[in-house]
Amino acid sequence: MKKLLMILTSHADLADEKEQTGVWLSTFTDAYYAFIKAGFEVTVASPLGGRPPIDSLSEQNDHLTDEVKTYRDDFMAQMEMGNTWRLEEVRSTVFDAVYIADGHGALWDLADNPQLGKLLYECLLNETPVAMVGHGVAAVFSLAQLRPTVLNELRITGFTSTEEALLKRHPYVPFSLTDRLKTSGAQFSHAIIPFTPHVETDGIFITGQNPASAGMAAQALVERIGMGQLQCG
Repeated sequence: MKKLLMILTSHADLADEKEQTGVWLSTFTDAYYAFIKAGFEVTVASPLGGRPPIDSLSEQNDHLTDEVKTYRDDFMAQMEMGNTWRLEEVRSTVFDAVYIADGHGALWDLADNPQLGKLLYECLLNETPVAMVGHGVAAVFSLAQLRPTVLNELRITGFTSTEEALLKRHPYVPFSLTDRLKTSGAQFSHAIIPFTPHVETDGIFITGQNPASAGMAAQALVERIGMGQLQCG
């Protein structure tokens, strides 16, 4: 059975410490059920382990997907998310692919994470596919600390500055993901209409722009795994 690692943020506080964030729930559920349906063994991890925070905005009716509704009645899935492994605990495990969910917290604890950087570096060396969605794309900055040229001309997408402003979170984040990707040398692209699906694939990386892109990115990862990629861990 193929093994897949899902990584979620553990960070809850936005910059003003009054607003709360966390995992954008649908980017966990939409991908999780795609992987389970495909028959993969899924391990869920986060920097701190245990139950990660969930962005309350992602639980509002406007942002619910069918998979989120399924998750609410799925005890096993809730157990998986509520008892995540610490990243350092899964470093010795072999995985066939990695998926990193969305959530503003990723700008804090996944963008400068030595454990994550090492894991992604091993994926790069072994050509193991990695999918990242929304703010989870910030994980590439952890890899860039070990491979500074990794972003040069890399075709990539992620949560845009326009989407950040429309969500009214732009005053509370530590940096603009769009701007940092561009200044790091990446070829950044996005959907014309904000909050609509957009996915880019380049090398081992599959990136989704926003929560609406999670299912598409997950399916692309499932198809890539089926091609018999090597492993990281």
